Parts: sequence; structure tokens; C-alpha cells
Amino acid sequence: MARSAAQPGPAGGDAAPDGPDPRRWQALAVCLVAGFMTLLDVSIVNVALPSIREGLNTPESDLQWVLSGYALAFGLFLIPAGRLGDARGRRAVFMAGLALFTLASAACGAAQSSLWLVIARLVQGIAGGLISPQISALIQQMFSGRERGRAFGMFGTVVGISTAVGPLLGGLLIQAAGPEHGWRWVFYVNLPLGVVCLLLAHRLLPDTPSATRVRPRDLDPFGVLLLGTGVLALLLPFVQAQQWPGNTKWLLLVLAAALLTAFVAWESRCTGGRVQPVLDLSLFRLRSYWL
Repeated sequence: MARSAAQPGPAGGDAAPDGPDPRRWQALAVCLVAGFMTLLDVSIVNVALPSIREGLNTPESDLQWVLSGYALAFGLFLIPAGRLGDARGRRAVFMAGLALFTLASAACGAAQSSLWLVIARLVQGIAGGLISPQISALIQQMFSGRERGRAFGMFGTVVGISTAVGPLLGGLLIQAAGPEHGWRWVFYVNLPLGVVCLLLAHRLLPDTPSATRVRPRDLDPFGVLLLGTGVLALLLPFVQAQQWPGNTKWLLLVLAAALLTAFVAWESRCTGGRVQPVLDLSLFRLRSYWL
């Protein structure tokens, strides 16, 4: 999981010499707008599905992937992206994810086939998964004490608002642009926000102090593989419940149980060793952590 530092450094620096960065609230605003974009795309597409079906002649199975493929890719990359931010720097990973998200949004809006749209949505979900854990880590890095609680409270509010306004905003965009091409603007709306956030992120976000970074050779790629395939096997039967007939799909739950059990065993073995585990299982012994 992403580590936190007590104080932020200036953009591009390693440490803050004179206390909290005075631009931390501006930097938080950049993070919140980026978080709003990634979470908005979970719900805004719901109202666009009929327009997508008509505009691209999309089969029902592909529509399901347009909707759930984003959330699946998003969830799969959350924990690995947090560790990547620990190693490569949270600002760098945040900006890479934001650039990829903006490009993927453009690709979604320009899609000429359902396959094109599904692939672009999966890439968009991966990008969202890269961004989200960096926001939490940056809040911990930039704020402390009561300010940190306030910042996390604002992030929680943005999560709720983005989920709630998605269908409303999507409906307004489709109505304004017309049912044939209105669905494209559901994705194009991310472009100006993404470009502005990217420019401001480079200027305002603090870099991760070198002393707190994880060395890349100490990361746990095998743990990431076990966790990723386990979560995929767990979620896929539910994502494809309607498009995958019969009961054979539920056998993936057995595979998921085996992979996640192997993940727990592997992470227990890594704890206290040279390789840093993807997930520190000792945290679950703390009642305040898992409640």
C-alpha cells in the first residue's frame, strides 16, 4: 500500500524545508477533479448505452463490457498502482495515469466499432486505477492532523457526488448533442478537464521524497500476479453472468479461492523479508484497521 510522508516537498523536490506547502489546497483541488473524472465514468455511461447500441450497432455482450470492463480494470489496478507510486513517485504515476485516462477518453469518443470502444474503456479503467491510489497517498503526504481528516472528507464528498451526478450529466450531454452522437460527448467531456489537470499537476503536486520510496527490486511482482488473477477470476463470472450461459463460469470461483489463498500464503512469507509485500497482512490484526 502507498506510504505516507509527514510533510510534502515542493513540486519536483524531495522535502519541504519550512513546513507545509502553501499550495497544498490547490494541489488537492487538482487531485479531487481527477478523482471526480475517474469515478464519474463509472456511472455516466449507464444512460449512454441505448445511444451506443444504436450508434455502433453494439451487441448486448459488448455493451456489458463497455459498462463493467471499466470497473473491472479499475479495481484490478488499485493495489499494484499504489505500490508503483511508492517506487516511482506518486506525482509521476498520477500524471501518467491522467495522461492515459485523457487519451483513452478521446479514443472512446472517437470509437468506430464496439470492439474499439471496449478496448478503449479497458485502458480508461486501467488509467483510473493508476490515479485513484495516488490521490489517497498524496493527501497523506501533503496534510497532517485535522487538515488530513478534512482533506479526506472532501475526497469522500467528491466520490459521492461523482457517482450521483453521472447519470444526470450523461443525460444532459446526450440530449444536447443528439441521440446519434451524444454518447461520444460523455467521453469527450473529460478532455478539457484532463488537459488542465495535467498541466496543473506538473506545477502543483509534490514529488515523493526519495527517502520514503520503495526500491523497485524490493517490490513483489509475483504477489501482484496472484492478487490480480485471483480478483479477475472472482469478478469475471459476475461480470459475464448474462452473456456466459450455463454454470461452468462459477468454477472460476474455485480458482479464485485457490489463487487468493496462495496470495495470502505468499504475502505471509514475504512479511519481514527483503521483498516488501503487496499487502501487509499484519495490519488486519489491528482492530482499528479492519473495522
